[in-house]
Amino acid sequence: MGQVVVQSVKSTIISYSGAFIGFLTTFFILTAFLSPEEIGLTRVLLEAANLLSALAMLGMTSSIYRFFPYFKEEQTHSREKPPKHHGFFYYIMKVALCGGLLITLIYILLSHPIGLFFSKNSALFLDYYYSVIPLTFFLLFWLVFEVYAVQMMRLAVPKFIREVLLRLLLIAVYLVYAFRWVDLRTMIFLFIGVYGLCMFISFLYLRKIAYTGFYHDKSFLTPAIKSSFIKYTALYVIASFGSTLASRMDLFMVSSLDTGGLYAAGVFSIAFFIASVIEIPSRSILSISTPRMSEAMKDNNIVEANRLYKQVSLYQLMIGGILFLIIWFNIHNVFAILPNGENYKGGVYVVFFLGLSKLVDVTFNYSHPIVSCSKYYHWNLYYTGIVTAISIILNIWFINRWGITGAAVATLITMLCGYGFQQLLLLRYLKIHPFSPALFKLLVVFLGLIGVNPLLPCIANPWLDLLLRSLILLTIAFSGLYFLRLTPEVFDILGGKLRHKKTVD
Repeated sequence: MGQVVVQSVKSTIISYSGAFIGFLTTFFILTAFLSPEEIGLTRVLLEAANLLSALAMLGMTSSIYRFFPYFKEEQTHSREKPPKHHGFFYYIMKVALCGGLLITLIYILLSHPIGLFFSKNSALFLDYYYSVIPLTFFLLFWLVFEVYAVQMMRLAVPKFIREVLLRLLLIAVYLVYAFRWVDLRTMIFLFIGVYGLCMFISFLYLRKIAYTGFYHDKSFLTPAIKSSFIKYTALYVIASFGSTLASRMDLFMVSSLDTGGLYAAGVFSIAFFIASVIEIPSRSILSISTPRMSEAMKDNNIVEANRLYKQVSLYQLMIGGILFLIIWFNIHNVFAILPNGENYKGGVYVVFFLGLSKLVDVTFNYSHPIVSCSKYYHWNLYYTGIVTAISIILNIWFINRWGITGAAVATLITMLCGYGFQQLLLLRYLKIHPFSPALFKLLVVFLGLIGVNPLLPCIANPWLDLLLRSLILLTIAFSGLYFLRLTPEVFDILGGKLRHKKTVD
């Protein structure tokens, strides 16, 4: 347990360090030195490879977590000979390779219809169409090495490679291009090469902590294990296909349907990054609270699961809502501070609607571990099917009408419909929901705060205006939360510390 705590603390510090580096990269390097079209090109290439690599995993991300305990062997005293875990590494590499080759073949065969999809508005992407293939394999095996390292209870180094090293290397690539030492094509190849380098470094680290040979114990792989693995993985292959496609549908649709093409995709990407700030705290909260929900569902303790759901949803909405209001109160300052901000002002309402969709997500996303840890885990299949269908239909309809803002509206409606369906099932079959009097009071506080923004004075300097608006907002928000006692645990802790300080003084 001590090792888990140490690794968790390290990975948390690394995550926030990486988020800060990512913030600097996105808002002050990309927008300064790359055009919106070039940003759009790198995003579409990366998201296409992310989509293909996720499909090539064949649902193995979940399967590794579920089945590794069956293969796991105890650590020997000899550090030079790590346990082989009955050849588990060989099997996951084999599945990943087969998945990668299969998806690559499909991608090549679909080159003509995909080309027609992008040719009108994003023809530049087609010049780099086959560059997606090596990037896919780099991402695929990097993920395999990373997930396997986590099974060895090593979180910090894989997290450092992904969150910090990758971003620093990408900064170097962008700066090399900014100084015109290389042309766009070479920059794209360097961009892809960075992911290959990170994959290789991850493999070298994995070799130090685990067995990475091709030994495999055929006798251990019983028909029962094979059958269980195939059934479980098949379900998650279908589910992951829908969820992966739905999560990237907006960017692909924007780049192909919007007349701005990759330029519009670049503007949409920057707006997406701004809105994504809202969900950063949720990742840490979920990583801490998910094991507690898993334990409650394992014991069939519905009362505790219901209490946890309400509590986590309240805190996530509170933090996410404050971040959303800070962003929206300062949206004009954000684009004034952003290098070449005039190019990205078309994404103002993209930030607004994507921000609202993030609020919906952080309010209801704790339902996922509830479903996954219950006997109704097959609901994930229905959920992803509904979300995928709604996403495709709405993106086609709204992007043709409202461009990139339409894509953001489609994302918001998709979130509402998907989570609405899931909550109805949870309420009917498990009697679990996130709604509480405190949550509705919180919504009233946020609605009241929206009316404060027009009353605030405007300062010519965007940095000072941002600081003033944020301080006023935080003061009013925390005062409201305190007097309404919406988060008593937090304020009781703070109150106890203040009383203790007065006593000491």
